[in-house]
Amino acid sequence: MKKKIILFFVLCFIFSAQTGFAQSNYNIDSIEQHIDKYLQYFSGNNPGAVVAVMKKGDMVFNKAYGLSNVEQDKMLKNNEAFNLANLSKMFTAMAIFQLAEKNKLSLNQPMTEIFLDFPAYGQEIKIKHLIHHTSGLPDFEPDEIKTNQAVLDFLKTQKETKYVPGEEWGYSNADYPLLVRIIEEVSGKSYKEYMAKRIFKKIKTNQVFFVENLDDYSEVAAGHIKEDDQYMVTHEQNMIYGEHGIYMTSEDFAKWDKALYTDRLLDCNNLTDFFSRGKLNNGEYISSYYGNGLVIMKRNDERYWWHGGSGNGYTNMYLHLPNHELTVLILSNRQDGYDFLKMAIYIAKEFEKEIKL
Repeated sequence: MKKKIILFFVLCFIFSAQTGFAQSNYNIDSIEQHIDKYLQYFSGNNPGAVVAVMKKGDMVFNKAYGLSNVEQDKMLKNNEAFNLANLSKMFTAMAIFQLAEKNKLSLNQPMTEIFLDFPAYGQEIKIKHLIHHTSGLPDFEPDEIKTNQAVLDFLKTQKETKYVPGEEWGYSNADYPLLVRIIEEVSGKSYKEYMAKRIFKKIKTNQVFFVENLDDYSEVAAGHIKEDDQYMVTHEQNMIYGEHGIYMTSEDFAKWDKALYTDRLLDCNNLTDFFSRGKLNNGEYISSYYGNGLVIMKRNDERYWWHGGSGNGYTNMYLHLPNHELTVLILSNRQDGYDFLKMAIYIAKEFEKEIKL
């Protein structure tokens, strides 16, 4: 039994350098003062942000800045839900990996095997191409297409891809919405039902919901866009799931982060593959460092994976540093051009000075 326990921990931390099991001691008061100064742009009467920092999945910092709603002059609280925007992609990717682990699908499975009436060009498009954005699928027009089924119907009218699938990287807004339809087709459940049962229930979240249920919740940070140098609340919503549509609090995101140190969602070997860069048909890594809804990078021997996202009045950033078992999450209810990755790295260095980024 002892050998099995040791092996379990070895497998689960293949993707993460060992820094010991004891949580580091931080001077939170000093760190908070520095972060407060750095976050002045998000304070006062401006739409704000929630900054959360997790060490091995345990929350060590969680603070709100600025306003939740400029029209109501409502201060932002750190337990409010945000539209995750493109951070939703990692949850969609996790669902695909879970189904692959249960042999419900294969990452090498072509579209024509999943959707029997998919056009012939889909024979060359495999699930892994969708998840890595190497499918070559054409983009759809968001003003004209509003549901995941409509995305699939649009793709069935197309004749060819933009490039040979797997030969290069190229973002398509059809990739992750199509993954949602694959999840539904293979699991026999709606995307919402699958995510609720197989992911959110397993990590015991408190307040995770989908955009179509937004009106049922009150503790939600309103999205804002800037017009004529003034921030305005926007009520625009994207109803297409896959890379959008999930609302979550920083506290619930910490539960997701903590689960990634265990086999609660995915076997440890498969979890290692989940945090890996995608490859092209020739075996070379994708030049954009992309893989499974994340950007997987290494600089100065410092490994880090991250993903940003914006839309519908929100801008977010997820940064994980496996060498330090540290995660920084920034949820912002404003859509503008601030460098959120730079901000996340700055915050991470407040907790771990030796970070070499």
